[in-house]
Amino acid sequence: EGSLLKEIISAGTACLYSHKAEVDALNVFPVPDGDTGTNMYLTFQAALRELLNNSSTQVSDLLDSAAYGALMGARGNSGVIVSQFFRGFVKALPKKTANLTKKGLAEGLNGAYHLCYQAVRQPVEGTILTIIRESANFANENVNNKSDIKEYFNQIYVHACKILAKTPEMLPVLKQAGVVDAGGQGLVFFFEGIKQKLNGESVDDKVSNSILNDSGKISVTPYSDGELLADGVISFQYCTEFILKGKKLDLEHIKNNLNPHGDCLMVVGDENTAKIHLHTNNPGIVLDFAVRFGDMYEIQIHNMVEQSQQRLEKITQTTSNNSKYGIVAVAAGDGLERIFRSLGVQVIVNGGQTMNPSIEDLAKAASSINSSQIIILPNNKNIVLTANHVQDLLPERQVKVVPTHTIPEGLAALINYSEDYDLDDNVRQMTEKSETVLTGEVTYAVRSVKYGDMDIKEGEIIGILDGDIVTHGETPEQVLESALQKTPRINNCLVSIYYGSDVTSLVAQDLLNRLEKTFPEAEFELYYGGQPLYYYLFSIE
Repeated sequence: EGSLLKEIISAGTACLYSHKAEVDALNVFPVPDGDTGTNMYLTFQAALRELLNNSSTQVSDLLDSAAYGALMGARGNSGVIVSQFFRGFVKALPKKTANLTKKGLAEGLNGAYHLCYQAVRQPVEGTILTIIRESANFANENVNNKSDIKEYFNQIYVHACKILAKTPEMLPVLKQAGVVDAGGQGLVFFFEGIKQKLNGESVDDKVSNSILNDSGKISVTPYSDGELLADGVISFQYCTEFILKGKKLDLEHIKNNLNPHGDCLMVVGDENTAKIHLHTNNPGIVLDFAVRFGDMYEIQIHNMVEQSQQRLEKITQTTSNNSKYGIVAVAAGDGLERIFRSLGVQVIVNGGQTMNPSIEDLAKAASSINSSQIIILPNNKNIVLTANHVQDLLPERQVKVVPTHTIPEGLAALINYSEDYDLDDNVRQMTEKSETVLTGEVTYAVRSVKYGDMDIKEGEIIGILDGDIVTHGETPEQVLESALQKTPRINNCLVSIYYGSDVTSLVAQDLLNRLEKTFPEAEFELYYGGQPLYYYLFSIE
């Protein structure tokens, strides 16, 4: 009935509010569009405000108000999807629906699923869309079971939790980052609040810490500024969104005309009111086009590059202030820098082959960290000795060096790092781990040379394993494959590949596909490194 609907949506919104910081921390992107948890909460809040202001007792009337409120208050992509969830739900119900039955719940979720997928030009699985679709499918398949509507919703909630836990397997960037989808998590928190209300639990005082029934607790790990993006580039600078009110709005026409001007386009609503969202480099063109069709309201334009930098600086400062140990790593390549930061490194010194930093460079980096205990990862055999002298310049601090000779060794060392260990134990554990890694490199010969039984010509591609040239050839991809074939222990090993600035993601992905077929017993992981000089770095563990 209407009064209970208000209570359960209020409870779901309150539960999301209690957890919005956790959902914010799951964002894969560095504020391309704001924070997911906050955006979703504000959207649900806007829906709830309209809902509470409606005196009707009919479920369909109330949900219609909620849909309107959500559309008006939608923030970011996740908020727009929430608004379409409400609109799709209510559109699937018969008009003048007084009470929500099991059948109505199933029909509403099915309508929400279809409209949400229509709202996104290129739906991606492993996101909030998947949670909505799978919840709808489960509801349809179980609508005729003997449970009452309370138990029926509990079952839907549990199923949504299980699907959420699987999102990292559906979307590689989630698995790479070790998190579930932020939007999906936000929706599950909303469902959790509804479940608690239906079961007579306190939403404000008893928000469950365990999201999953059988799969255990979901770990929520706040991102560092090293979030693992494909290329780390914001192609379209301005997040532009607004509400357009007019008569007989042709949403498909608007979509088709705005699509060439950016990405993340959403045009949702009806023939009278539309919510429009777009990432673009030319917000003026977008607004000039839209104003032809009606009046615009709540225009918001955000500079995502500036937002990203502000968040980067804030997180870097927080990391530096809160860590027991300071970690400095030497690396070159924006992708590698992000990976190191994601593993706990506070300061990156740009350097490596042909760019060896000085003792002063490393000392300044160590001094910038608010910690008295510093660990340095030189990641190059020519920088280890330099790093060993940093202690001389910083007598007031304890500075230890893990003598990593390569980038893969440095990354491996960080796997064994723990703030629970004391400084010496950390250095010992990290050093031992780094020594278990076989490092490979693919680069080019700067001069002609005879090496063993190989006649290598200047400019030819060469493959190196643990400092020894083992193969040469015409293309980096052929040479990497050849180098792996010369590795006796390649089968049943983990091979991590980092492609450099001169390799496109498409070429790297094609290489990965070929290697997986050539070495079916090995496990491969591919990352963007962005390093200069070396087409590929790879490790075998």
